Amino acid sequence: MIRRLSSILLVLVISQQLPLLAKDCDALRSTFESWIASYAKRDLDATMSIFADDVKFSFQGAPDAKKSDLEKSYRDEFSKPDQARRWIPKFEEIDCSGKIGFVRSTWQLEVTGADGKKEIKAENRSVDILRLTDDGTWKIYQSLNYPIVAPKS
Repeated sequence: MIRRLSSILLVLVISQQLPLLAKDCDALRSTFESWIASYAKRDLDATMSIFADDVKFSFQGAPDAKKSDLEKSYRDEFSKPDQARRWIPKFEEIDCSGKIGFVRSTWQLEVTGADGKKEIKAENRSVDILRLTDDGTWKIYQSLNYPIVAPKS
């Protein structure tokens, strides 16, 4: 009898936690959607807000980047007014447990030139590992990336 009650109690506790996990994972996806909009608007501060201060960004064939390296790169990209750029994601897997989450995805970089012509300039696979901070925001602290198609110049 005690064993059965314990099992029922365990099921009730777990079932109460599932909506919380789903809510956290929805917030994780929302974090990426906000980043996409911020990048498209060339909002440097909002674009950088997804990265933890101690982020390690790895891209195949390049030295690992820190937050300051990423900020410099985005600043350079945003200074080109003749091109509208946006990242288009295909989220393949999003999961989280407690204060750790990950997103596995494919990204295409679409660039619109001054003539209005759109072109995919890059296509990358990534796995981003995020931490849930004390203020309730998700921050990337590890990012592993590689190109599917070699970048076009």
